[in-house]
Amino acid sequence: MHKLIFCTALLFSSMAVAADQQCDVEFDGVMQLENQVLTLTTTQDDKIVINQSKQLWVNGTQTQLNDNQQARLDEFYNSIHSAVPMAANIASDAIELARYALHETFTQLLGENNSVVDDISAQLGELKRELERSFYSDDGSISLNSAHFEDGEFLSDGFEQKFEQAIETIVAHSIGQIMIAIGSELIFSDGDVDDFEQRMETFAENIEQKFEHQGEALEARAEVLCASLANIDRLEEKLQNEVPQLANMDVLQVKHYAM
Repeated sequence: MHKLIFCTALLFSSMAVAADQQCDVEFDGVMQLENQVLTLTTTQDDKIVINQSKQLWVNGTQTQLNDNQQARLDEFYNSIHSAVPMAANIASDAIELARYALHETFTQLLGENNSVVDDISAQLGELKRELERSFYSDDGSISLNSAHFEDGEFLSDGFEQKFEQAIETIVAHSIGQIMIAIGSELIFSDGDVDDFEQRMETFAENIEQKFEHQGEALEARAEVLCASLANIDRLEEKLQNEVPQLANMDVLQVKHYAM
C-alpha cells in the first residue's frame, strides 16, 4: 500500500533530480537576467553586465573585446538565455506528469470526483506557478535571479522537498478517506488482505510502466540541460582566462560532469 501512495512521488523525484545526479550546479555570487540584460555579481563584488547588444561592462566601465573574445561572450550570453526556459520547461513538465500520475493513483483508491484529486491539482498548480515566477517576468519574458534559489543551487533539492511536502500534506489530510477506501476494498474482497495488497501492488507497477517513457524523455532533456550548463561553466572559465577584467567571474559552477 505504501508503494501505491508514493510510487508517483518517487517517479517525479527521479525526474526532478535527474540532472543533479549527473552534475551539481551551484551559483557562487549572483546571476540575474532581466529585460535581456545579463548581470553577474561576483563574491568580490565585481558587477559584470552584458547588455542586449552584447556589450560588456565591468564595474561601470565598458570593456572592449577582440573578435574571438566577443564571439565567446556572445555564446556565453546566448547559452544562458537558452538554458533558463529549458530548465523551466523540464521542471514544469515533470510537475504536470506527476499531477496526472497522482490523479490516476488517488482516483483508483477513492473513485471519481474526490477532494484529494482537487487538493493535488491545487497544490501542484501553486508549485508550478512558483516555478514560473522563478524563470519568467510578469510580462512572460525570460527572467532569472540566482539569489532567489535556495543555498545557491539551480533547481535545488528544496524544489523536490516542496513537492514531497505537498504530497505528504495531501495524504495526511486525506487519510480518513483512504482508510475508508481500504476498508471498502477489503469488504468487497471478503477480507482477503493478500489479494487486496496484490491488486494495489499491480496497480502501482502499471502506473510506473505507464509513465516510464515520459520519465525517460524528461531524463534525456535533463541531460541536455546539464550539458548546456557545463558548457556555460566552460565558457565562463575561458572568459576569465582571456579577459583580465573578468578574472573574478566564477559565478556558475558545474561539478561532477565530464564534457
